[in-house]
Amino acid sequence: MIKLKIQAVGMGVGVELPPEVLTQLQTSEGETIFLEDMSDGSYRLTKHDEKSAEIIMLIDGQMHEEDS
Repeated sequence: MIKLKIQAVGMGVGVELPPEVLTQLQTSEGETIFLEDMSDGSYRLTKHDEKSAEIIMLIDGQMHEEDS
C-alpha cells in the first residue's frame, strides 16, 4: 500500500504520485489517467486505452443483462 497525501493544487486539491506508481501505470507528466469506481466500492487508477475500455464496456453490459 502506498500512502498519498492530499494537498492544495490551485483552487482544488490533488495527490502527488510517486515515481514507482507512474512506472507501474506506464505514464508520465501530462498524460491522462483514470480513477475507476469498482463494483466493490473501491477505486483503481488506470491508464486508458481503447482496447481495455471496450472490454470493460462489454463485461459491464453482460453483468447488467444477467442482473435483470
